[in-house]
Amino acid sequence: MRDAERRREIKNYYLSISADEITSYLTPASFDLWESVARYRRELKIGARWLEVGGGMGDLAAAALDRGYDVLITDVQDELLATAATRHPRLRGRLQRANIFDSRDVQALAARGPFSIVAALGAVLNHARDRKELARGFGHLLELGEPGSLLIVDLMLSEMFPGHPASVWADMLHVLPGFADLARLARPSRLHVLEAHSLYHRYPPTPTFDAEFDERMLRLFLHKGQPSRRARASAPVRGSRRARPGSRRRAPSPSSDPAGARRATRRRPRA
Repeated sequence: MRDAERRREIKNYYLSISADEITSYLTPASFDLWESVARYRRELKIGARWLEVGGGMGDLAAAALDRGYDVLITDVQDELLATAATRHPRLRGRLQRANIFDSRDVQALAARGPFSIVAALGAVLNHARDRKELARGFGHLLELGEPGSLLIVDLMLSEMFPGHPASVWADMLHVLPGFADLARLARPSRLHVLEAHSLYHRYPPTPTFDAEFDERMLRLFLHKGQPSRRARASAPVRGSRRARPGSRRRAPSPSSDPAGARRATRRRPRA
């Protein structure tokens, strides 16, 4: 599918549905988003700078503003941002058009950061072209958060649908990563899963998708860890080891060497 056609499908869908379907009121009654955020702010000493990616009509961002957060809301659709400004005039001056998959847009956002809390709710990342682009968008979310920040993200995962498909189509294409993909995305950034909730909503048929659609998502609260002292101290050494003319290689030690180092120093069996 051509990118322009895919973007048009996304735009047409979000501009045609009711405001109630765009807001983040699908969370089960037993879970309160704001209580969780407030608790982690207290426990983890997280600041109040709130970035919402794909904020749509601005209802969630307005609620965050009412609770004292310093809010910036983005969306890829200018029409939705204009609607957000009309529905919530206090958001004017806090709106910015940005595509989370576009590096240039993310750089412009970073100039207004970093942010203490980065929220991408409503399967924003699933609107990627493919899993590679989804991974890039996830990385951009992490870049926009400061060390020790809180990331709140909704993801539709392959294992949540029968047959574990790589994508589903309902009014638009939804790219579906798997749990293994999620683990690979989280591991390099030292992300810690604080909380997870399963969200479910059944959408009625639309003119372009003549069937009900069961949307299943996982809402994740992720804490971006601080770089460890060991990692900061060892980074220059790893980068300059090859340049050292007389460096001696240590014997492999299972307790201290990474797997790659042990493979590099392991003797090859004789033929």
